[in-house]
Amino acid sequence: MAKTMVVATALACASCGTDFRATPPVAAPNGDAGSAGSAGSGSAGAPDGLPCDVQAILIDRCTSCHGNPPGDGAPMPLVTYDDLLAPGMGGVPIAQRALVRMTTAAMPMPPAPAEPVAASEIATFQAWVDASLPPGTCAADDPLDAGPTCTSGRYWTGGNEGSQSMHPGDACIACHAANAGAPVFAIAGTVFPTGHEPDDCDGDSGSATVVITDANGATYALTANAVGNFYTTSPVAFPIHAHVLANGEAREMANPQTSGDCNACHTPTGANMAPGRITLP
Repeated sequence: MAKTMVVATALACASCGTDFRATPPVAAPNGDAGSAGSAGSGSAGAPDGLPCDVQAILIDRCTSCHGNPPGDGAPMPLVTYDDLLAPGMGGVPIAQRALVRMTTAAMPMPPAPAEPVAASEIATFQAWVDASLPPGTCAADDPLDAGPTCTSGRYWTGGNEGSQSMHPGDACIACHAANAGAPVFAIAGTVFPTGHEPDDCDGDSGSATVVITDANGATYALTANAVGNFYTTSPVAFPIHAHVLANGEAREMANPQTSGDCNACHTPTGANMAPGRITLP
């Protein structure tokens, strides 16, 4: 018989492969059926968003502060194409001003102690500015159908102190493996409201349950905490299947997974075929 255990806690999920997608009604852990969720699938059409390579730079380097809404004293969002096209000081587009701040030694962005923007990233951004900021189709083709933003507007600021709320979005298992004495997780991850939220941004506020079924048929219902973090230290037989339940709807991962470090693939921009974050259905 498959056992069910509920864990109301902390850090990063299982995956690397393909998107969580909408599913038919799925039995919730309490036996109630949820209705089908809807996985956003952007509509094709004329380019009207940011080019994907430019968007990736902004997510990695800028939107943790320049999100929507901005945080940490940032004066404007750098999330959408319109944000970058907007006139700044002297009528110069914000994108051009952002490029200057990336390359200046006196007042660089992002500020220290953050890692400086790589030369290859600056070259990519420079080429886009030099080409007069042509729009792209990244947002239109995004299966999670959302721009980069920290929906909650709240960030983890506690460093590496032990907490169930620490570092939402980071690859928890890899981080804990590098730190002696940290708990050893079999599965860990974070659920977010949208698909491209930055690291350390608080995720879902506790409405989601991530249901894991392992290779032996054992079922683990992992309840996300107040920042969206979930985990289990119980032994799990891989490969596993996963789906997210919230508000009577479900989103199921398409393929079985052999890793429990979910956020290693479900990054802001996605890695190893994952399109972005683990999101609510």
